[in-house]
Amino acid sequence: MTVKMEAVGRSRSRAVAAGRAPRRGPHRWRFWERIALSFGGVVALALIFELLSRYAFRNPDYVPPFTQVLGRFFGLFAEPLFYAQLWQTMSGFLLGVAIATVLGIALGVLFGLSEITYRSSNTVIELLRPIPAVALIPVAILLFGTNLLMNTVIVVFASIWPIMFNALYGVRNVDPLAKDMARSFGRSRFDIVRSVVLPAALPMMWAGVRVSSTISLIVVITLELYLGGTAGVGGMISQARAGGNDVLSAYAAIIVAGLLGLLVNVVLAAIERRFFAWSTTTKEG
Repeated sequence: MTVKMEAVGRSRSRAVAAGRAPRRGPHRWRFWERIALSFGGVVALALIFELLSRYAFRNPDYVPPFTQVLGRFFGLFAEPLFYAQLWQTMSGFLLGVAIATVLGIALGVLFGLSEITYRSSNTVIELLRPIPAVALIPVAILLFGTNLLMNTVIVVFASIWPIMFNALYGVRNVDPLAKDMARSFGRSRFDIVRSVVLPAALPMMWAGVRVSSTISLIVVITLELYLGGTAGVGGMISQARAGGNDVLSAYAAIIVAGLLGLLVNVVLAAIERRFFAWSTTTKEG
């Protein structure tokens, strides 16, 4: 057995030396295994929905067959209006996340570096943080009207908290030895924050951005549903149910909302693996 393993090892070494990498590696197998398992889970869920819609509920006016919903979903991509509605949702989402990221990181770093500032504002933060963002919608409508500014204010309020607290804890959890070493080399406080604290806290900050992105997308679509207009994916759902009782379009828009959340999470996770693979926070996630 040992001789056989040694022979396999020598053959692999010769292949690598000749410029031929092994065709199958454990990392590649794990990647395709994850893809297969994810795809299998989606197929199983679709099959369950199809069976329930055909044999359990049997009411196409409320729960149409899932295959018909999928047909309507793919039909959306042939409608020019769908892309305008999709961009309406994504523009509000991206603007809200961008502003929340800038403000959240700035406040988190400030509170993490200054204990006095954090303690003086802690009561206000703990008072505002539990308030549901949707509870502020009537007030925001009265103050700003039903426009992009109102949507942005609500989205920023809902999504700023995970970013801010992750930035705060990321700054506070930086290894004191690293800061002491930089200080011993004569680095200024600003240089220590720029070259030691912020790079070490970035993985925690990005984890907060991932959480806040999901929250932001949910809030944007909820706002579109609440306002009952025709703008965005939420407006598609509202209009489909209220206008012509188009159940297939409503369910198709719900699938679009779910896929948007999945796409956002996949993109942010890929960025995290690309730039923060060295962090223990990223590895644990």
